[in-house]
Amino acid sequence: MRAELLMIGTELLLGQVMDTNAARMAVTLAEQGVPLYQKTTVGDNEQRIVAAMRAALERCDVVLCSGGLGPTEDDITRECAAKLAGAPLVYHPELYEKLSAWYLRMRRSIPGNNKKQAMLPEGAVLLDNPKGTAPGFILEMARPGTQSPGFLACMPGVPHELDAMLENEVLPFLQSRFGLRQVVHSRVLKVCGLGESRVDSLIGDLILSQENPSIGLVAAPDVTRIRIAARAKDAAAAMALIEPVESEIRERLQGRVMGADGDTLEGVVDGLLAARNWRLAVIESATGGLIAQRLCAAGEESFAEARVLPVEEGHEEALEAAIDLASEVLIQTGANSSLILVADTESKGALGRFDCPDGTIEWTSRGDGRQARNQLRHAIIALEKVRCYLSGVPLTLEAPTP
Repeated sequence: MRAELLMIGTELLLGQVMDTNAARMAVTLAEQGVPLYQKTTVGDNEQRIVAAMRAALERCDVVLCSGGLGPTEDDITRECAAKLAGAPLVYHPELYEKLSAWYLRMRRSIPGNNKKQAMLPEGAVLLDNPKGTAPGFILEMARPGTQSPGFLACMPGVPHELDAMLENEVLPFLQSRFGLRQVVHSRVLKVCGLGESRVDSLIGDLILSQENPSIGLVAAPDVTRIRIAARAKDAAAAMALIEPVESEIRERLQGRVMGADGDTLEGVVDGLLAARNWRLAVIESATGGLIAQRLCAAGEESFAEARVLPVEEGHEEALEAAIDLASEVLIQTGANSSLILVADTESKGALGRFDCPDGTIEWTSRGDGRQARNQLRHAIIALEKVRCYLSGVPLTLEAPTP
């Protein structure tokens, strides 16, 4: 089975609405073992929608469409599907009665244009929509240029409506029709303070050699993600394939894997501090308060207080002043650890220092602390230095073995 996504809506092409549906659909389908081969986005134009549907069905067995099932004049997905299939639109009074009942529960009268939502292409399988007014449908037709059948699964573009319909209606249909017996399960390892190219230099041969599970890298400003995905009969069997690969990656990265899946850097740091019953004071001038924000978001269990300072001209003087301020805050709050990060205007970078009952570490990082992208970089480097120190991980990586 091969599947594609067709996202319909001019608002998507204009950037007025973020296409979050495609990401959620891709994750959900992958978890159920449905392989996606392509995603296409098209505006609210009948000719282009029909052409996109036809092209997708030439390539794949199933095309999952999102959007264009509403009551307005530019909602034309059902009309386009009917035109492609050569099938008339058929009015279903029972659907209209259901729509009327939905509006009655909302204490509103049904607008006249909603009648088009009770129209479905002849022969279509109705997809129930308990979350809204736009019913979906699955339409079977001959795939262009082939003798095999193809399927258009048309769902609304409203996210919570689409999610329910995909989970409760479309996936069971695909599992039954195509006999899907496998799932794709993934594990995401997170690395902070190392760029994508550095990670690739350490595990690139694994990426090339692995097929099941497969390995991929995804870079972001604050984290590099290593995705390990395996196909198996169920999640437990997939994890059995993933675990030895994960172990090899962790060993090669020498403790620099910060966490996995839902872990956050600030959450891991907070946990390491809390396990020691340490409370942390933060003094920062090179990050715009990002360290304090992230620690607050982690739950504040170990976070005592923060002082956010403006970027001032200076070098060692700025660090010394921050150390003195940190000492005052420790006395005032009863905290026993401090994280200091101040802008170094001479080198256009930042000076960092972490003091705790076990000792002190210092470091420097590059980038003008008055720029937002550098503030994030400084914050991530500082938290990662603290994580490595508390975890007993070397602050510098050994060179990879040739």
